[in-house]
Amino acid sequence: MMIIQTPRSALAAALDGLLTTLAWAAFGFLFASGVHSIMAGTAHAAASPAVSRLLPDAQALLAYALVAACIGLLLSAWACYNAVRFSGLHRRRPPGAPGPETLARHFGVSLAQLRILRTSRSLLIHHTDEGRISMIDFAQRPAEDAEPGHMALQMQQ
Repeated sequence: MMIIQTPRSALAAALDGLLTTLAWAAFGFLFASGVHSIMAGTAHAAASPAVSRLLPDAQALLAYALVAACIGLLLSAWACYNAVRFSGLHRRRPPGAPGPETLARHFGVSLAQLRILRTSRSLLIHHTDEGRISMIDFAQRPAEDAEPGHMALQMQQ
């Protein structure tokens, strides 16, 4: 069963299956030949039983298992830490739309200026060297104003 399912052709699926089968066959061959070589070495040494021949390999496997267990413990501790730290946050839900006060404070404008900005059809925003809004030119006046012409809003410093 595929974890990630994407549309693909029958040829690509067959090639994927063939390569997977070859990889498993190679793994099985290497595993079997390794076990066979250990057992063959044991058969030639009549004085030592098979268990004593496998003991050094078992110690290496035990060391690998201990390292894997430590890594698993570390990952579990990290997951528990994140569960406690971010328990009140819902990461899969987008944050709500900011209110007018938040937007006005973020852009450094008053609520009246923000209302004018929202109702404008076309505008040109001038910025200071620090990136703050210094002036806003309206090519057309906001929709609620009937007079055509050019208007500029000087921003608060």
